[in-house]
Amino acid sequence: MKINALFRKFYQRHTPLVFWLLFFLIYFPVVSFVVVTLVLLGYIFWPFTPYQISVPQSESTHVIVVSHGLKDNADSWAIDLKEALKEKNPQAEVIALDWQRYADNAFTCSVNGRRIGEIVAKKLMANQHLKRVEVIGHSCGAFVNLGICEGLKSQTLEGQSVIVNSVYLDPVSVYGGVFWHYGLNHFGQCADASNTYFDTDDNVPGSNQAPKHSQGVDITALKSEANFLGKPHTWPIYYYIEQIKNATLSTSVE
Repeated sequence: MKINALFRKFYQRHTPLVFWLLFFLIYFPVVSFVVVTLVLLGYIFWPFTPYQISVPQSESTHVIVVSHGLKDNADSWAIDLKEALKEKNPQAEVIALDWQRYADNAFTCSVNGRRIGEIVAKKLMANQHLKRVEVIGHSCGAFVNLGICEGLKSQTLEGQSVIVNSVYLDPVSVYGGVFWHYGLNHFGQCADASNTYFDTDDNVPGSNQAPKHSQGVDITALKSEANFLGKPHTWPIYYYIEQIKNATLSTSVE
């Protein structure tokens, strides 16, 4: 009743023409924008579905987690990197995380990745022998890195601290489709050491530069030397795998 009274009072103060002009040119667009924004934010940040992520139990002191990116899967390259890492680090538990079902949407990928990272961290913390974790993430997998690091650093094993090293391969900076510089301002911040390998030819937001808390390695010029013909966004993946295979890179960030 109060709303109807206000509406009538407002209508009486304006001629019909002015009222409808104001309604369609100002009030309706503003209200529509607010409603659409709230719905979009709810869709992005509201955890409608529980995450089901498989993380093998391990008693290793050293764990390496590899995370693929948006609309990707572990089979495309993460398995290859896992095998290369395992060969160079036979005592380590190397996990190629498959979170494909939660990484299929550009708006929700970053939020899902960060939350999944926190879940992975909790599962890793069940290992009483854990001393060192290395996280390697490409594209939106960078947010899995962030979630794991934040999760590990927010918890404490009994009398034991966990060293976390992070490696970012052309990381996506946009969080929740809204916060465009989030990754650039946060990636590497919680880690004990962090490196970012990037290609300046990449046009994915935030992927063509290093976050301010991570040491940047610009590998753009090395594409031609390697005769790489793929997309700039995938170049850091193949560069990193080849460097691990050739033992020119340590998995640990110094």
